[in-house]
Amino acid sequence: MSAERPCPACAEAAGADFVEEHLDPIGGGRYRLLLCRGCGVVFSEPREAVGADWYEKAAPLRAREARARGAGVDWRYERFLAEGLPPGRLLDVGCGGGDFLLLAQARGFSVAGVDYDRRMVELALARGVADAECAGLHEFCARRAAAELDYATLFDVLEHLPEPRRLALELRRLLRPGGYLAVTLPNAERPLPWRREEHDYPPHHFTRWTPIALRGFLERCGFETVRQDVSRVRLRYLADHAFYYGLAPGPLRLVKRMLFGRQAGTISELYAAAPGGSSPLRGALSDKLTRQKLADAAKAACSLVTYPTALAQMAWYAAARRRGGDCLYTLARRKPATRA
Repeated sequence: MSAERPCPACAEAAGADFVEEHLDPIGGGRYRLLLCRGCGVVFSEPREAVGADWYEKAAPLRAREARARGAGVDWRYERFLAEGLPPGRLLDVGCGGGDFLLLAQARGFSVAGVDYDRRMVELALARGVADAECAGLHEFCARRAAAELDYATLFDVLEHLPEPRRLALELRRLLRPGGYLAVTLPNAERPLPWRREEHDYPPHHFTRWTPIALRGFLERCGFETVRQDVSRVRLRYLADHAFYYGLAPGPLRLVKRMLFGRQAGTISELYAAAPGGSSPLRGALSDKLTRQKLADAAKAACSLVTYPTALAQMAWYAAARRRGGDCLYTLARRKPATRA
């Protein structure tokens, strides 16, 4: 099956093979996932970015803040800071609430961040980030001077972009020769013992990347890979999978039937369409943060089942897929112009 447009990762029209189709339960769009025969990246058609309103429906700010509280330092951030690179001018693209920028700022880096979600940028500034701007990524890059950066970081951003090659080339222009680009994203070779996560579909994720595909992509965009690493297979990751995709779907269907009868759509989608309700139970569960707290409580209650299951899976994956963790980290250096 041929792609309608060139691949967004390699810009070649080498053709692509059909992988699967997905219906977005929030926006209602239908997407086809295609595997590029040239570079091995899985990409979406159509591939049109959604706005902040879509993300608010998918993950309200309060719910994101609640999940973030109490979390330790992110493996992605630790991995970059462990490189021991000297402080310099750093841009974090898709900076969110500023978690990484605060860490880098404390290490002496001169930091700046950009994100198109105004609420998250305001949160970053309120937390003490020195410079964060709400703007479209391409518009932001177009206003910046060439070679003004020593470092740029893309922590789980590339897979969200309809045209990832465009941003990589823009960041190459902003980096001085020899400057570093750090990229993390979901590892396409990670364990999926039950089924693929809901967030790994468009319009949330437009592309899927293996380690080889990401190295090739960066090379074509004028970078050379310095280091590539994959997180370890984590017990909690597998336990969460066992709960959300093994145990939870059946009870969720029952709860949905109690709340909305046989109406089509997810619980969140149906609440967005009709927030009110006649029954006390439906009214009590109308707040997404409340539903998230109940889901977290149910997950904790099921841990006696999910964690032993995950432990057995972890032992198998540790033996059969040693570099199969869920997060892929790559540090690349901008090549001089003569070698691009």
